[in-house]
Amino acid sequence: MRINLIKEEKKKISFDYFGVALLLAVLIPVMLIGIIHFSLISERNYVQTEISNLESQLEVYLPKEREFKEFEEIVNKLNRTPTVPGYNWDGPIEALGYITPLRGVIDNFSVRQRSLNIRGRTRVGEELAEFRQSLIDSPYFTNIKLDTMEKQKIVTFIITAEIVGEEAE
Repeated sequence: MRINLIKEEKKKISFDYFGVALLLAVLIPVMLIGIIHFSLISERNYVQTEISNLESQLEVYLPKEREFKEFEEIVNKLNRTPTVPGYNWDGPIEALGYITPLRGVIDNFSVRQRSLNIRGRTRVGEELAEFRQSLIDSPYFTNIKLDTMEKQKIVTFIITAEIVGEEAE
């Protein structure tokens, strides 16, 4: 009898398809679960930062909204209040806005009873003359008196006039 002590040579390297398929069947789902888990964690962190940003903005805007509602309530209350009957100075005051000299400055403006007193200064005397003439031409004023004092280039003026009431119109 003969004993062969030499190992037999394998003729081919055998590839274990079943083992590789089993390894891939385990690794691919584990990797997918890991990727999805990481994605969900990062999405959760993003949503939490967005929520905290919105909460901090709410801390700023809610008091402002309350303040806005208070102001809106005040405005609505003022809009509901009736105007003073017989108030006839809207027209004269509005008219003064259109006829005031462009390069002039009104220093003092006062109304007492039906008397208007305007104190101011201008650099151009012609504009003062136009202003006085506009007051004369206006239907709101009568008895216009002009006192002027010239200091170098500036003309200081005081104009007194009576405001025409609704009864006179």
